[in-house]
Order: sequence, then C-alpha cells, then structure tokens
Amino acid sequence: MSNIDEILQKANDYENRCLYLVKEARIRKLPNGKYRVLSEKGKNLGESSSRAGAEERLRQVEYFKHKDENKSDDLVIDLTDIDDFSYSALMRKLRQKASKEQVKTFLKLYKLQFDKAVKNKLQKPEKVALQNALIKFNKSHKIKINKKFVKNAAISELGDPALVGKYLSDIIRFTLNRISPEKRASAIQSLKHKLYSLNENELANKNMPASSSMGQSITFVKSILFNHDPIYIRNVLNNLVRSL
Repeated sequence: MSNIDEILQKANDYENRCLYLVKEARIRKLPNGKYRVLSEKGKNLGESSSRAGAEERLRQVEYFKHKDENKSDDLVIDLTDIDDFSYSALMRKLRQKASKEQVKTFLKLYKLQFDKAVKNKLQKPEKVALQNALIKFNKSHKIKINKKFVKNAAISELGDPALVGKYLSDIIRFTLNRISPEKRASAIQSLKHKLYSLNENELANKNMPASSSMGQSITFVKSILFNHDPIYIRNVLNNLVRSL
C-alpha cells in the first residue's frame, strides 16, 4: 500500500469513527465489555451487557424525555386573565395556554353540557354549559380562574330575578302547607320579614363547598315530604329522580 493509500485509508477510518461517535454519542462501550447510556452531560443513565440492551435503554430515555417535554396535564392552565366570561374569550385563552388535546377535551365537555342545557330549556344555555364544562374540565386538568368572575356569571343559570323569586315563593308556600291554616298567615308574615332582612352582601360573599349542595338538596326534599303518605312520597321521589 502506497503512502497515499495509507493516508486515504486513515482519513476514511477517521471519518467513520466521527460518524460513529455522532450517531452513538450517548452509548459508550466500557473496558469490561458492557455498554453504558450517558446523558448529554455525561450522567450515567444505565448499563447493559449487550449493545441491544443499551439501545433499548436509550429509547426509553428518549421516550420519557420527550414525554416530559410535551406533558402539560400537570401544568396549571391560568385563565384568570380572561376579559369576559364567554365561550369566545375562554377558547381564545385555552388555545394560547393549553395543549390541542386539552382544547379538544374541553370542546367535547362544552358540547355535552350545552346540549343538556338546551334539552332542559335553561335560559342562556351557553353560559350554563360554559360554567358546567369548566367544573368538569377542572376535575381532570388543573385550571386557575377567577372564582368571583364565574360566580357572577352563574346568575345566567338562575335567570330573571322576578321569575326566580316567584319560583321560590311557590316552593315556600308549598312547604308551609304543613302549618295549620289558622297559623299559616302569621307564619308567612314572619317569614317575609326574616327573608327581607337577609343581608344580600353577606349572601353574595358566602363561600360554601360545592358538595354541600348535595346535602342541602336532600334536606330540602325531606322537609317537603315529611309526614306525607308513604306511597305518595315514593311516587314523588320516583318522578323527581326521573326529572333530574
């Protein structure tokens, strides 16, 4: 072999070694014959007695590395800066701060809640759906939102104050039917005075866990149905469950 051939061969060998090092920069063969997986900073990420085992370990490292980089479910989605409690404003922020999969999840939840609100003939179903979708979305994804903002928007579910007041008065009158007719009128006057004296600011700022509404609902139903005929109570309960 001539000197030129030797030089070309050495150059070729050097080039091959460089390519090998670039390609396998994170796998090193140790003097004892084992293969070690190293991080970009040289940290030992595991060893294997075979090259195939080291490559498998390398694939695991790469998988979890990219999974961590793309993982957003554990991150808090900050929605406190939305300027309006509306579908368009919320979606605008979600698309900025959440992943595509998270946005798809919320859209599915919103559609289900919107269809449910329309079916139940609720006023402003888009607001009701937005609030309920956020509650369900928050169970699987961590979100941060201005609670007072959502609370103020919840009035959409109640609707017109005059209609709500009339609806509640009908329920109260139905409940007070348990009082004897001769005492009922004075009881209603006393209750009117107590209701009128309620502090609206205190009620507005009252914080109660959402789960308390379950117990309150059961207590309310019990209060109405106490001392009635068992068959009548069962019929009411059956229809109540079917209507919910």
